[in-house]
Amino acid sequence: MGNSDETRMIDDESVGIDAAVWEETADELLADSPYDPKLGKEMSRDAVRVSTGRMTEAEFHEKYHDAVLEEFGVDDRPIETGDADE
Repeated sequence: MGNSDETRMIDDESVGIDAAVWEETADELLADSPYDPKLGKEMSRDAVRVSTGRMTEAEFHEKYHDAVLEEFGVDDRPIETGDADE
């Protein structure tokens, strides 16, 4: 997927984020990171989807669990289990 496809994904979301500004800001923020910038951008796109209700937190967690474990060695992100006793 090229940058124009990635930018379009944000633009098509219509969440009030200027696609070009988002892309530039994400690149700047992730440029000096010791972590995988592609993973960061993918997760941030899906975080927008979670915030707009297009993806559930559980779907987000499931989608990125293995990648987060691989990248950081641990996945301590909280996730609702649906159990009322917890």
